[in-house]
Amino acid sequence: MLMGRVARMYYEHGLTHQEIANLLGVSRVRVTRLLAEARESGMVEIIVHVAESLFADEEQALVERYGIKQAWVAPSVAEASKADRAFAVLGAESLSQIIEKGSVVALGLSTAVALVVSSFPMRPLEASFVPLAGSTGGLAKGANPHQLALELAARTQGSAFHLPAPLLAASTEAALSAYADPGVKEVLVMAEGADVLVAGLGGMEAGQGILLGNLTADQREDLLRRGAVGDMGGRFFDAAGNAVTGPLDDRVVGVTLEALKSIPNRLVVARGATKVTPLKAALAGGLVNMLVTDVDTARALLL
Repeated sequence: MLMGRVARMYYEHGLTHQEIANLLGVSRVRVTRLLAEARESGMVEIIVHVAESLFADEEQALVERYGIKQAWVAPSVAEASKADRAFAVLGAESLSQIIEKGSVVALGLSTAVALVVSSFPMRPLEASFVPLAGSTGGLAKGANPHQLALELAARTQGSAFHLPAPLLAASTEAALSAYADPGVKEVLVMAEGADVLVAGLGGMEAGQGILLGNLTADQREDLLRRGAVGDMGGRFFDAAGNAVTGPLDDRVVGVTLEALKSIPNRLVVARGATKVTPLKAALAGGLVNMLVTDVDTARALLL
């Protein structure tokens, strides 16, 4: 295959574009295009063996401002696909650093977490992955927490656990019934005793979070009146990072915010203007102590 021959000549043998073109009887422009295609297709992967962060100043400033253990900051890029790739790669790198062999990892569902999971490398960590909360019903909109747990278990030769319950029960009584189920109780006990938490954050704007879109207008208004600025794992919190309790919270099947604080390493994966307010609250309130974000969001958090 011509692409493979061009790639080997360039990366393995150090030939220039023009030397390759002369040897293969093609134009220099075609050689350049074939090398670009080799990168895009995954035929060629480049690994940079440098420990230095791209945005060390912002990372250190976040650690100092919010008193967290560590921050990872990815480039902000206008092109969505490139921004997603940069964010996913850095997020996967952060997970690789904090998930140790035999760890128990509690997973919250978000599009950002799903993006990071898709880039996590194959690594024999033999970790256990448990959902932070139940699943939403109705039309599936991307991955669910059980799928994320299964994918990470497959990538680490680990184990995945299923939480057989809805995220939002039909009533308080239905939620209490779910909590009484031995299978639900076992998984939630595991999640509360996890070594690592990996979660996204939802905001209070339309389309934000795993739960907000399934609520009525009255329910959303009630949350705002109670001071909600965002949610993690379906648990809403205010500007100080305190739980927003009430009839809705009583129906959520999942780990409480207070219980989450006992998990040693609590990583939130979030970026974008709509996440700045909930991120500030979660960081200031001690809900999380590790952060993966992009540089635009990081700078907004430092204003």
